[in-house]
Amino acid sequence: MKKLFFVLLVVLLPALSQAQNNKGPATYRNFSLGFDLYTDFWQNLPDAVDQKGLNRSVNVYLLYNNQIGQSNFNFSYGLNLNSNNLYLNGLPVDNNWKTEFVKFNDTLSYSKAKLNLTYLDVPLEISYRAKSGFQFYAGIRLGFLLSAHTKYKGEDPSGLGYDVVIKRDDVRYLNLWRYVAYARIGYKWINLYGSYQLNPTFKDGEGPNMFPISVGLGITPY
Repeated sequence: MKKLFFVLLVVLLPALSQAQNNKGPATYRNFSLGFDLYTDFWQNLPDAVDQKGLNRSVNVYLLYNNQIGQSNFNFSYGLNLNSNNLYLNGLPVDNNWKTEFVKFNDTLSYSKAKLNLTYLDVPLEISYRAKSGFQFYAGIRLGFLLSAHTKYKGEDPSGLGYDVVIKRDDVRYLNLWRYVAYARIGYKWINLYGSYQLNPTFKDGEGPNMFPISVGLGITPY
C-alpha cells in the first residue's frame, strides 16, 4: 500500500503542476493535491488490549475546486486514499462469528503488531481562504474499505523460539463503508488536521464498537 501512495504522488504531481500553470494568477486553483500525516486515537478499544501512543497514518487527496461566486469560499470534491493504523499488544481473531481482540502473552518479544485499514474516500468540503494566507477547510468523506490486514514481527507466538513476520488479510466483519467528518486550519500550505469517524469500524454485534479520532499535520503543496 505504501507503493500505491508513492505512485499516486509521482503520477499526479507533474499533471497538477501543469494545470496550475494554465490557471494563471487567479486566487483559486483548479485542483488541489495534498496529504495529511497524523496519529489515530482509537475509541472503545476492547479492554483486553492497549493501543500504542502513536498510530502513524496518512491521507493523500486530490480535489477539484469550485469558487463560490467572487467570495473567499470554495466548494471542492474529489478522491482521498486513506490508510489507518492501530498498533497494539494483540491482534484480532475470528471467534464464533464475530471479531475479538486477543492480547499477547506478557513474555512474548515482538517489535510490531498492527491492524491496517485502507479506504478510498470521496470528500466533499467547503473551504475559506483569506488573501493573508489563512485558510480553513471543513467537510465529510464517504469511504469504501479497499483492504484490511494485520502484521506481526517478532518472536514466534507458537513458541518455536525464532523470529517471524506474519501478515494476514483475513480480518472479518468490518463495515465496508464509513463516514468521516474532518477539518483543517492553517496558513498557506501547512495545516492542522483533525477527523472523527461517525460509524464504527466493525459491524454492529460482530465486533468491538471501535472507531478512530485522528489528529496531525496537513500539507498542500499544490
